[in-house]
Amino acid sequence: MAHDPDVRVTVLDLPQQVALLKKETAAAPNGERIDGIGLDILGDGDLPGEADVWWMSQFLDCFSEEQVERILHRIRRALKPSARVCILEPFCDRQTFETGAAVLNAFSLYFTCLANGNSRFFRAAALLGRLERSGFEVEREINGVGFGGHTLLVCVAA
Repeated sequence: MAHDPDVRVTVLDLPQQVALLKKETAAAPNGERIDGIGLDILGDGDLPGEADVWWMSQFLDCFSEEQVERILHRIRRALKPSARVCILEPFCDRQTFETGAAVLNAFSLYFTCLANGNSRFFRAAALLGRLERSGFEVEREINGVGFGGHTLLVCVAA
C-alpha cells in the first residue's frame, strides 16, 4: 500500500474476523486505509460493488462446488464493469511436482472428512467450469506461482 496512496483495502469476512482485523490494523502503518465488512459470504444480501479488484487466495477451496458457484454468482452481480476477480488456488492437477499433488489430495481428505465436511482442493477444470457458469471468463492464467504450486486466475465478466 505504501507504493500508492490511493489504494484502499476492504476485507469481506465473518463479523468476528472483521472485528479482529480492525483491532490488529488500527495502529498499523496505513491502517486507516484498511476496512472490513462483516457478512456471511453464503448469504443472500448484496455485496459492495465499488471494488476494482476482488482477491481470493485459497478461499474458494473452503467450500463445496455448489457453494463456490453461489459465491461467484454473488460477486458477479456486484462486479462493476472494469473490475477484475483474482483467484489464487493450488490446483491438484497443476502441481509442478508429483509430491505436491499427493500432499494436496491428502489435505483434501482432511478437509472433507474432518474439518468442515465439504471442501477440498479443486482440479482446474472443476473451478473453471464454475467460473464460466457464474458469468466469468479467464482473462489471464499464471501457473507455477510461488514454489510452483499455485495458479492465479484473473477473471472478468463474460
